[in-house]
Amino acid sequence: MRFVSCAFARIALTSALLFAALAAVAPWAGAADAQAWDVASALASSATPAGLRTVWHEGADDPASTLDRLERAGFEVAVALPPHIYYVRETSRAHAVLPAGFAFHGATGVAPERSAAPSSVDALSSPFAELENGEDALFQGRPDVLPPVAPDAAASLSRRVARAGAAQGLPFGARWTDTSEFMIGRVAVSILFPESDGTTDINRYDWTPALRDSVVRAAVRGLARWSSFAARRGISLTFAVEVHFGLATRYEPISRAVAEEDNWIQDVLTGFLGYRSDALTLAYDAANRARARMGAQWAALCFAVQDDSSSTGLFPDGFISHARLGGPFFVTPVKNGQAAIQGASLDYYIEHELTHMFWALDEHLPFKGWWACGLTTGYFSFPNSNSLVPASGYCGSSAQCLMKGNYPDSACVFTEGQIGWADRDQNGRPDLLETRAAVFPDSDQYRAIAGAPITLQGRALEIALPNQNPYHFFVGDTISAASIDSVVYRIDGGPSQRTAPVDGAFDSGREYFTTTIPPLPAGDHVVEWEAWNSNGLRSATNRITTLSLRAPSSPAGVGDGPPPENALVLRYGPIPSG
Repeated sequence: MRFVSCAFARIALTSALLFAALAAVAPWAGAADAQAWDVASALASSATPAGLRTVWHEGADDPASTLDRLERAGFEVAVALPPHIYYVRETSRAHAVLPAGFAFHGATGVAPERSAAPSSVDALSSPFAELENGEDALFQGRPDVLPPVAPDAAASLSRRVARAGAAQGLPFGARWTDTSEFMIGRVAVSILFPESDGTTDINRYDWTPALRDSVVRAAVRGLARWSSFAARRGISLTFAVEVHFGLATRYEPISRAVAEEDNWIQDVLTGFLGYRSDALTLAYDAANRARARMGAQWAALCFAVQDDSSSTGLFPDGFISHARLGGPFFVTPVKNGQAAIQGASLDYYIEHELTHMFWALDEHLPFKGWWACGLTTGYFSFPNSNSLVPASGYCGSSAQCLMKGNYPDSACVFTEGQIGWADRDQNGRPDLLETRAAVFPDSDQYRAIAGAPITLQGRALEIALPNQNPYHFFVGDTISAASIDSVVYRIDGGPSQRTAPVDGAFDSGREYFTTTIPPLPAGDHVVEWEAWNSNGLRSATNRITTLSLRAPSSPAGVGDGPPPENALVLRYGPIPSG
């Protein structure tokens, strides 16, 4: 898994650099450091998720590069809130040493302890309890996943965002609207806290620091579980979280039906980004900026809605937490219906809705459910056979799963397949981590005179698996979880030698390379090319270049002898008359 993590880090660093100037002038940038410190200080005094250790970083460095430093040192980061708080896996590489500026929580120099005031969210975030009413109790028969953006709308959106001038630094093959195609690598999660200003709707709820911090703690616990699922499958998965408070809106979000939520989302993101557009364009732009700031491959927005004292915990149309299938955002109220009574927690709702960002379908039984067990979804068009719609076991499966009921520690094979972890050849490794690269030298044959150095060039290309998502009409963008790691060659079966990347680094899915071969003796030589990708796999088939080198012309009087029978000979004689 080191290969995937390192490659994604290189891709992400390029993305972060491209966005540096843009992020610096964002309207919220002046308060970002203070907000990050407040959240980190609160988390430092909270319990660390099971199986993880808390690392504190004192500085205020660039979020992406700070996270990269920790990973390069050999630590597996499950959840991070750069630049201060990092939750690293206890099973990180043996003998890994923290870089300068980092310290394990509790050691000298870590963040000052700040007591966290109790809140209603913490009451909801207690250890999970089994629900008495089984699989359909958590969402109380309510739908929570909205259909994905229509393909024609996504195409129009790409054009509008492109005109906004935003730079791109995405996984190989991904485009601007591909914010969460499969759950592998680093995921940026922006938690946004809308605050009603009373202009249009009556201001009924206000965020307090304690309540806000409790939401972040719940998010850390929910995201950490997904990282643990991935670790057990040998998959690199890190969530890089950023938090933004005090985002004004004219509306009280919990007072608006889901069909109206674009109004307050547009309000929130207009102030956040500093320009006006439709809600979906703004959401994709915000997600992509977060992905760049965090050096991530994917991104999702979480809109936290204040309703802690609500008598129902419902939006006017009966919804509670909900998400748009495939992203780029999900919405989660502090209080979800009668969750406190049922024994559910905010951790689970965040864990559950994040899964919808990566195309997983529900499996629980709602009053109006369109996610039947006969449907397929995700990058590999994986079946939803565990769904209770139209009936339990109707499609042959009835397993515990976090998309089905209150089973937050159970991710069934169907959900894993839908988020891109499918292992269709059943060899124990997800298919997306088994792709290979191909190498294409510029020449199959090269003729030259022996005795001089020879410069050869070519390109290497990561061969991605096709995107079979039915919601992209089976022709979605073909995206790779890997990049080119190196291109090597051997001359006449000799030792492997490395080529040089033309642009200075092997860090993308398409790379051009060059190498200069020292002088070789006259005759025929074979150069065999081989490409390696960040999955740690070499090219399946290797190209060769045949070098045909002839001896240089001999000086006059040296090596005289009869010419070969097929040689071109010029003869001198009398000039013909006439």
